[in-house]
Amino acid sequence: MTERPESPDRLFQQLDNLVADIIDQFASQGHGTAVVIETLQDVLAKRQLAYERDPDPAEETVEEPANDWPGANIRPDAKE
Repeated sequence: MTERPESPDRLFQQLDNLVADIIDQFASQGHGTAVVIETLQDVLAKRQLAYERDPDPAEETVEEPANDWPGANIRPDAKE
């Protein structure tokens, strides 16, 4: 059975509750509420930019570095 996505209103409410908890947690640690909100905005803007650049970075293959260069087999702690 395929799950239906939650309604936008429910998603909003769940996220709002989580954000309120985050703000409360950091404000109670001595950070000002306004500073926490501004920082959250910066974090979200950064996340949005990263998502726009690459929506699913896990899909990309990562090339392993080549170990065929001349000094690859020489240990840095080996004495000559």
